[in-house]
Amino acid sequence: MEKIKVIFLDVDGVLNSDRTVRKTQGGYTFVDNRQMKNLKHIINMTGAKVVLSSDWRYDRDDPRYNGDYLELEAELLKYGIRLYGFTPELPSCHRGMEIDCWLKEHSEVGDFVILDDRADIEPNKDHWVQTVMRRGLGVEEAESAIHILNGK
Repeated sequence: MEKIKVIFLDVDGVLNSDRTVRKTQGGYTFVDNRQMKNLKHIINMTGAKVVLSSDWRYDRDDPRYNGDYLELEAELLKYGIRLYGFTPELPSCHRGMEIDCWLKEHSEVGDFVILDDRADIEPNKDHWVQTVMRRGLGVEEAESAIHILNGK
């Protein structure tokens, strides 16, 4: 069985930045086209699937609060990006542990990259491309992600 490539995707600080003016219906900072295009470029160059590791995943199943998540999902679909999955919500665990738990349950994964502005991604720091809130996912970070996913 051929292994798949996975992008663990944070939203805030990756698909948006301090300069983002778009807001969700709930008033939260939404995503920028530039960062979305950079994410799509990574996918086009690697064939990677996207797993949402962002806090945006928390309310997706609650119809009282899931409007912002649904807006995000619709925006991803505009770029032809369909989510492959979601990391689990593990109380009192940091994001890296949630990613590690997801990986242990998905033996189909070969190469993976973590796109995140937060540093709580142990034990997978070798697969981490750090973005910064002032810029989000830029071309340089996208190229780094491509190198990790393509094993270079």
